Amino acid sequence: MLYFDKQHAGWRIAIWHVTETLEELLALLPDEEVVSTEAESRFRSESRILEWTAVRVLLYDMLDRQVPILYEENGAPYLPEYEHLDISISHTRGYVAVALAEHGAIGIDIEQIGAKVERVRHKFIRDDEDAETLEKLLLHWSAKETAFKILNRSKVDFKKHLRVLPFEQQEEGEFTLQEYKTNDEEHLTIYYKVFPDFVLTYSIQS
Repeated sequence: MLYFDKQHAGWRIAIWHVTETLEELLALLPDEEVVSTEAESRFRSESRILEWTAVRVLLYDMLDRQVPILYEENGAPYLPEYEHLDISISHTRGYVAVALAEHGAIGIDIEQIGAKVERVRHKFIRDDEDAETLEKLLLHWSAKETAFKILNRSKVDFKKHLRVLPFEQQEEGEFTLQEYKTNDEEHLTIYYKVFPDFVLTYSIQS
C-alpha cells in the first residue's frame, strides 16, 4: 500500500509498504505478465521478486501508466519513455521508494533502523562527523548513498570523499553534505525523515 507521498514543483517521492502477496501486487498492474516474467528471469529470491514488483506498482501509481525501467551499465535506473524524468529507487525490508524529478538529478535512499550498521561504521564515518546515535549513524549512511546516486561518479569513497556537516537531528529536516572528489567542492542539501521502521533521505540537484 502507498505509505508516504510527497510532491513539489518538478519532483515527487513516494514509498510503498509491501504488505501484499506477489499475486496481489501483480493484480494491481495492467500488464502483470511482463513484470512477472522479467522478475523471475532476474531473481530467485522471493523477497527480491516482491521488491522488484512493488517498485513497478509504485511507479505505476505515480505515473498512472505502466512503463519499463531500464538500467545503465553502472546500475543507475532510467525511464526510456520519459527522457525528461530522472528516477531514483531504493528499498529496505518491507518498503520500496521511488523518486522522480523533471529537471536535474534526484537521489533517494531508505535504510531499515537496526544496529547492523554499527559493524561498518568505520568504513563511512569520518573523525569530523557527528553520528553519536543509531538514527544519526543511519542518516549519515543513507545521505551518502543518496549523494552517490546523484553524483553518479565511479570510485567514490564514502569516508574520504563525502562528509555530512553537523546538524541537530529532529523527526524531519535537512542538512548539508560536502563532496571532495572533484577539484571544486560540491554541496548537496539532504532532506530527511525518520519513520518508526526506517530512515529516509533524498536530494535534488537542478
